[in-house]
Amino acid sequence: MNAIQRIYTQKSRLAATIMGLLLLMPLTAWSKNYKVEVLIFENNNPSSATERHDYVAPKAMRSNSATWQIEPDMLVNDAAAIDKSSDYALKHHLAWGQEARPYRSSATYTVLENDTKGYIKVYADDLLFVNLDLDYKGFRMEEKRRLKLNEKHFFDHPKFGVLLRVSRLEARDPDAIE
Repeated sequence: MNAIQRIYTQKSRLAATIMGLLLLMPLTAWSKNYKVEVLIFENNNPSSATERHDYVAPKAMRSNSATWQIEPDMLVNDAAAIDKSSDYALKHHLAWGQEARPYRSSATYTVLENDTKGYIKVYADDLLFVNLDLDYKGFRMEEKRRLKLNEKHFFDHPKFGVLLRVSRLEARDPDAIE
């Protein structure tokens, strides 16, 4: 093999490597997205909660990226168990995808249901966190908590509860963006 053929072969290999890396980049970027699934349910015990303080409505959280709706599939069995229970009433089953970003640039999911309003912000600084600020029928839950991927996290209020799970989202349907 002469010198010109070697140079051509090296350039071809380099071009193939660069093309391979470019093709893999979107897969790597998608693997940094999160799937967030949330159950909001009411405690059916009528004496479970009374609030005797000055009420403040949920405060809007900064949102610098988008969320997109996805089909729930991580908490389906939990939703069915809550729905069958006489102690609780399942009110909302929410699921969305979002980019894994730090607090300042992460997305905020806005909950605007007839009886529930507020915000859920999942973000990844060095660790994974969630900020919840929800109002359910005049009862407010405000929480900030560190999360672990693929684990269920329970947020408790005497009147209502939230079950949340975050996992990696491997692919996104571009037609499903809000």
